[in-house]
Amino acid sequence: MGCEVIVTAEFSSHVDKAVAYRVDNYGLRSARRLLDSIQRTCALLSSAPAMGSLVDRDSDPSADGELRWVRMDTYIAVYRSYEERGEVVLLKLFYGTSNWRRRV
Repeated sequence: MGCEVIVTAEFSSHVDKAVAYRVDNYGLRSARRLLDSIQRTCALLSSAPAMGSLVDRDSDPSADGELRWVRMDTYIAVYRSYEERGEVVLLKLFYGTSNWRRRV
């Protein structure tokens, strides 16, 4: 059985902004590619919640789940993996070239 993928309001808001930016600047195909990438990655996270890299390798994962990141198209999704609870919580979406680690 896979993990439940939970999308926070903040993550959803970031996706909405990224999609709107793509539509306005690159067209519907680009926006669709981003949404398809997000959907595929969510399906993968459901079956393999530890597939992303740890954000801080020195953190204590037992305290508040494992803080991880994974690439979604040209964006970085930051999420918490709670394998013992069977949950993955998508927290934030950043543009890949931004200094996203500083903003986590």
